Amino acid sequence: MKSKNKKIQKFKKKKIIYSFVSEIKINELIDFIHICLKKKTKKKYICLTNVHSISESFTNSSFRKVQNSADLSLPDGRPIYWVLKLLGSKNAEHLPGYFVTEKLCELAAKKRLNIGFYGSTDDNLNKIKINLRNQFKKLKIKYTYSPPFRPLTHVEDKKIITQINKLKIDILFVCLGCPKQELWMYKQRNKLNCTMFGIGAVADFLSGNKILPNKFYEYLGLAWFIRLITEPRRLFWRYFSTNFLFIFLIILQITGLKKFK
Repeated sequence: MKSKNKKIQKFKKKKIIYSFVSEIKINELIDFIHICLKKKTKKKYICLTNVHSISESFTNSSFRKVQNSADLSLPDGRPIYWVLKLLGSKNAEHLPGYFVTEKLCELAAKKRLNIGFYGSTDDNLNKIKINLRNQFKKLKIKYTYSPPFRPLTHVEDKKIITQINKLKIDILFVCLGCPKQELWMYKQRNKLNCTMFGIGAVADFLSGNKILPNKFYEYLGLAWFIRLITEPRRLFWRYFSTNFLFIFLIILQITGLKKFK
C-alpha cells in the first residue's frame, strides 16, 4: 500500500511524572512523518524528552502544557526509555535526538524533501550544511536562520514565518535548547506549514563542535556524564539538580507513594 493511502497512526503515550512520552519505534516515526507530508497534514511538532525536559515539566506548568501538546514526544534519554519499560511499554524504543535527526535527513534526501534549521549560531549552521551535504548528497537544505539573543519583534517574527512557508519547508529542525525551542514550536504550530522537530544540542553534534558520546556510554545511560566532563561549568548544576529530582520523583511514582495527576 502506498503511503498516501495509509491512515495517520496514533501512538500511545505513557505518563512519566507529569510528562506524556510516546511509545514508538524509529520505523513507525519515519512512516508517520512521511504519511503526514504526503497527506499535506504537515502542521506537527515533535519534542525530544529527557531528564531535563521532564524535570522542567514538573516545575513549570506552562512548559508542561507545551510538551504534552506535542504530536509526538520521543524518549531521547536512555533513562526515559528504561522508565517506559518499567511502566510496561512493549513498543518503546530509545530514540536519541542525533539518531532521529540523521534518519529524518536520510528520508528527506531520499524523498527530495525540503529541510531547514532554525536556531543555533551562524558558524554551527554553516558547518551543519557542509557535514550533512557530505553525508547525504541529495539533501535539500533550503533554510537556515540564527535568531538574535533577544525577543523578536512582531515584524521579525512574521517575516520568519513567511519565509519558511514561502520556501515550502517540509521538516524544520529547531535548535534553540529546552525549554525555548518547545515554547517556540508551540507558538508557531498553526502558522508554519511544516513538521517541526526540536533538537537542541544535536546541532552541536551535527556541526562537529561537540563530541557525540560513545554508543557504549549511551547504552549505559551515561551520555550525560560525557557531556558533563566536556562542559563542567555549564552543565554541573543542571545535571546535579535535574538528575536527583528525576530519580526522587520516579521512585515516588513507581512505588505509588505519590500520584502525579
